Amino acid sequence: MADAVSRGMFSVPLMTFLGLSQNFPGGTNNSWELTLPELVNVAMGGSGNISASGFPGGVPEVLKRNLKNNGLKMAASAVLIPVGFRLATKLLRKPVITPMNKLIKMAGLGSEVKV
Repeated sequence: MADAVSRGMFSVPLMTFLGLSQNFPGGTNNSWELTLPELVNVAMGGSGNISASGFPGGVPEVLKRNLKNNGLKMAASAVLIPVGFRLATKLLRKPVITPMNKLIKMAGLGSEVKV
């Protein structure tokens, strides 16, 4: 879910947004892609790697554009991912999950571990 939101609002995967990787969609960081370090830079009075000449609106303009381009996909992910997990859990409960929990209980792990 967090990855879907970071892709929708900031146009980068979650790990890239957090600054833990440099996996930018186009190979390099551009002004439409925001990361947490860039947002901190803007909050401290810097440019945040956003070109002032190309983006007079700054961060709000970038967020507006990203949500316009990625918002539908982000919203669909936010709805469909939880629905898919619930459906998979219901379908797999009897044939897979319940027997695995019984095996875990018989192994002596009891209430500490469940699938």
